[in-house]
Amino acid sequence: MKMKNKTYRPEMKANSGFSMIELMFAVGVLAVALIGGMTMVVFGVARNSSSRMDTTATNVAQTVLEDISGAPPNSNPVLSITDCRNNNLQITTAVGGATLAANNADIDFTQAVVPGYQANYTACGTNGLSATYDVRWRVDPVAGTAWGKLVTVAARQPLAIRNGTIFYSPPVTLRTIVGM
Repeated sequence: MKMKNKTYRPEMKANSGFSMIELMFAVGVLAVALIGGMTMVVFGVARNSSSRMDTTATNVAQTVLEDISGAPPNSNPVLSITDCRNNNLQITTAVGGATLAANNADIDFTQAVVPGYQANYTACGTNGLSATYDVRWRVDPVAGTAWGKLVTVAARQPLAIRNGTIFYSPPVTLRTIVGM
């Protein structure tokens, strides 16, 4: 009996490469990753704008706070400051001022404006851009002393709608004690 020598030849597989299901699954995973990445970029840009408004509100509040803090605690002058649009703003430093929120002692912007303790301060930026901030403050005597005042200043940019987008930033509140 004769045996025929067979040589091993691997046959080409008919299913080499990716199947349509594998390709669709890979495209789906890639699409989810791209959408997730783009969402992070959109939220990052939005937070950047919000952070810029918060920083400017803090600078505006600090400007008013420093002017009030510069007045001696046992005097009550009415100060005058000028914003970037040359608006002359009157700052009352006497005890009293804006209403405080009951839950956290921050300035309550839902209450009516107290005359002499509110100003619309305009902050100018680059390329002629500007933003107006509602600034309110309160001056309280330091309990049990005649030598100091607690000054609370808050600033916020009022709710604005630009190009169909609503812009809101919460108020920024600063406090300091003025003493001799």
